Amino acid sequence: MTEPDGKLVADPYARVPAYQRPRFDGFAYIAYAAEADINRVLKQPQYAERIIADEQTAFRLVTREITREYILLPSPRHRDPISLVRLHYRRPELSREAFQERLLRQHAPLVLAQPVTHQYVRRYAQLHNIGSSQQPDPEGELIDAISVLAFASINDVEDFLVTDDYRTLAADEATFTDAARSEYWTGLNYSVINHLLPELATRY
Repeated sequence: MTEPDGKLVADPYARVPAYQRPRFDGFAYIAYAAEADINRVLKQPQYAERIIADEQTAFRLVTREITREYILLPSPRHRDPISLVRLHYRRPELSREAFQERLLRQHAPLVLAQPVTHQYVRRYAQLHNIGSSQQPDPEGELIDAISVLAFASINDVEDFLVTDDYRTLAADEATFTDAARSEYWTGLNYSVINHLLPELATRY
């Protein structure tokens, strides 16, 4: 941190924002070829008996959102170690459909137009909420979309976030997202099963 004259600040400890724990600690990102395949997996008796029972002992909250995935910047290897996860909540005057349209048709091209995106971001995908596989789902049904940006290292995430290009993206996001409710956090990626190589950009 520096003063306008370029010198270090005298009280850096007083300028660090208080830590705010994210509402979610992570997420499992499972891709299906078709929506019908989701039911084939989740409706199995073993799923409730083994998976859900295990989740209830390990997690304080689980939400199961069904999303439509848009791969905007494919990953060459799909084994990128770090993700920046953004949970998006729309401004109250926007419908979910209008919000998702703005995120995909206007914001995504702006992200891809920034040089810093191609310098640091290995993969960029948007997940648009279209429903839930559990009822009720009071927390999950409020999330309008999730953006996932993958990086080679935590240093690349930090370098990305301090650029003027990123400030341009954040300013645009603030015009249509509810900044007070939206949140972002970094996560370690663990790829368990991957049948997607080579990954291709979504045609829409």
